[in-house]
Amino acid sequence: MVEERFILASLEDKKSKDLAQVIASNTSRKILNLLSKEDLSESEISNKLNAPITTVEYNIQQLLKAKLIETKEFKWSEKGKKIKYYKVSNKLIIIAPKSQSLFLDKIKTIIPVALIGLAISSIIYWYKPRVVSMKSTEILAASPMLESSVQSQPVYALYFLLGIIITIGLYLMVDYVRGRK
Repeated sequence: MVEERFILASLEDKKSKDLAQVIASNTSRKILNLLSKEDLSESEISNKLNAPITTVEYNIQQLLKAKLIETKEFKWSEKGKKIKYYKVSNKLIIIAPKSQSLFLDKIKTIIPVALIGLAISSIIYWYKPRVVSMKSTEILAASPMLESSVQSQPVYALYFLLGIIITIGLYLMVDYVRGRK
């Protein structure tokens, strides 16, 4: 599973409201500050902040829900209880108006297509000259006059890459026009 390195929220989304509430909490900010220095358990955080364990537990749940922290590992206590350790998620937070958020979502879906297209055009670029050069040595041995026609082969990889770029551009324009209606 690919881990996202950012949190994208629209101003109109409930996620941005929840995120703002968590960041507005003094206790949550103190917990984030502690976890930025070292990974800690709920009881260790409670001791360092001199705060009740229930308050720390509530704020940790809110931070987990907002994806600002994550469970790193767990250890077993002497009594045989599972103790979770938490760490900061280290993610960028992007809060944008709805229209920009939708545009960013579209970009996120298009980037893999563009990368796959780039990889395919690279394969075509590297594969095509090898095939042409193998054929051209056979042809050139038979007739030296065909040398110029063999060397002036079109660059298919470039055409393929341009086709992908134009297709993605058209897709973005059509989607933008549809979104404005």
